[in-house]
Amino acid sequence: MLKALEPLYGENFPLTSKKYSRNVCTRLIAILIISVSAVSAENDRQSLASITLQAESFLAAQAYSSPYPARFKLSRLDSRLNLKPCTQSLDIKFTRADKVIGNSSLTIRCQSPVSWQIHLPVRVDLYDDIAVNKSPLIKGQSINSSQIIYQKKKVSNLQQGYYRKSDPVERLKVKRNLASGTILTTANLEPKLMVTSGQKVTILLSIDGLQIKSSGFALQSARQGQIIKVKNTQSDKIIEGVVLSEGVVNVRL
Repeated sequence: MLKALEPLYGENFPLTSKKYSRNVCTRLIAILIISVSAVSAENDRQSLASITLQAESFLAAQAYSSPYPARFKLSRLDSRLNLKPCTQSLDIKFTRADKVIGNSSLTIRCQSPVSWQIHLPVRVDLYDDIAVNKSPLIKGQSINSSQIIYQKKKVSNLQQGYYRKSDPVERLKVKRNLASGTILTTANLEPKLMVTSGQKVTILLSIDGLQIKSSGFALQSARQGQIIKVKNTQSDKIIEGVVLSEGVVNVRL
């Protein structure tokens, strides 16, 4: 129970009138009513801070393909959101399973005791040690490890495949002139030819588990793994095989 304030007397307090005391009491009661209403309203809606914290925990728990911790930024939730309280942990997923880095979005659901769903835009940035060229490279030039260094770069925005330390680059060549310090990707590098048309090649004939070595000439140019036609110089027959390595073609009969 609220009691009316006693008038304050003393050297530092002038005698208060009854009307003044009633005004003070009225104001205090109004402040208490507003405070209680605010607390009640807060209890009747989902805490936006708890949504943000759970979303951050979800992002931090993801297994990203990167040697460095992911950096992420969440959009600010609209303070006008009025969601019923969710007494269980929120169900959080990436809106698109194929879009988990760069500009993305989270779908956040409450499934019990009430049901609601929101979408939260997020930004996830990944970093990796990727290949860049030490010096300028010219179109058609073959790549070797001495021409490459690996630097920490943000890879979230790279549209083409890049090369890590574990990726072989020795069988690649430059598709166009590149300035030094260029990030090497599948857009500016391509596999070099392992066999050129007219080149003398070694033919490996696989017959019932046995392997016979022969020789011939390539009738087409091809990269590793591609199928080409070759002419066997011993039988004078034209056969098809798969390019295994530089100057070597495997034929199954």
